Amino acid sequence: MNGESRKYWSLQGTVDLFDRVSGMPQKGMWLGDCSSIEFNAEPQKEDFKESWSGSRTVGFTMFQGNEASLAITLHQMTSKTMELIFGGDLVAQDTDAIVDLQISGATPEVGDVCLLRHYDVTALTIEDSTPTTPKELTLNTNYRVDAKTGRVEILDLTTGGPFVGPLKASFTPGAVSYVKMLTNTEREKWVTISGRNTAVTGQPRMAFDFYTAKLLPSSFQFINESRGEAVLNCTIVGDPTKTADGDLGIFGRAVMLD
Repeated sequence: MNGESRKYWSLQGTVDLFDRVSGMPQKGMWLGDCSSIEFNAEPQKEDFKESWSGSRTVGFTMFQGNEASLAITLHQMTSKTMELIFGGDLVAQDTDAIVDLQISGATPEVGDVCLLRHYDVTALTIEDSTPTTPKELTLNTNYRVDAKTGRVEILDLTTGGPFVGPLKASFTPGAVSYVKMLTNTEREKWVTISGRNTAVTGQPRMAFDFYTAKLLPSSFQFINESRGEAVLNCTIVGDPTKTADGDLGIFGRAVMLD
């Protein structure tokens, strides 16, 4: 019978998240390279101390149910995984042309950083607020731009000047999507881990299912000197579509496949 042979273990494998439909997994996605997945069981109990012995020892423990958690460390990113990490939703950026967007204060200065507030911009022009005939600033002379992120840095306000604030930008945003953060923080997914035991010749398989994982906005490294990582935390709760005494139980299942 499977699982009777005692083995050391060192696991690698895939982690998939599935939508839950009537308590069952559908439409899954692979999370990519995950270097660590940690499971912690958290039985809930309340201890009561007795009041007769003079020692105040625990006289009664009331069991109040089970909870568990998963911490998944990810090293690859897509827009879909960003939705999970930041607890957000994907939004398609409006690509209508922007005209005369104010990007500076009334007195712009050399060294100022301005944001276009849109991504992947093209056809950018920046003008000042000179009455009747605004003056256009020259790219890479008066300013430089990171068109992908919409970041503008003012380099020189003398050449071609003087310029009157505020500065105004006209451009076309690109067809990109972004994640608006912390708008969807109560996702529930079915989590499946398909593992390989690399500590044993032949790499026998192990698998784990968690039926109802509540995904929590977690941690993400923005600046890295090495490989970046993000941690996706999940609270494992009982699946209301299943019964504790049924073959699946209400939390999950684990199997060694020799």
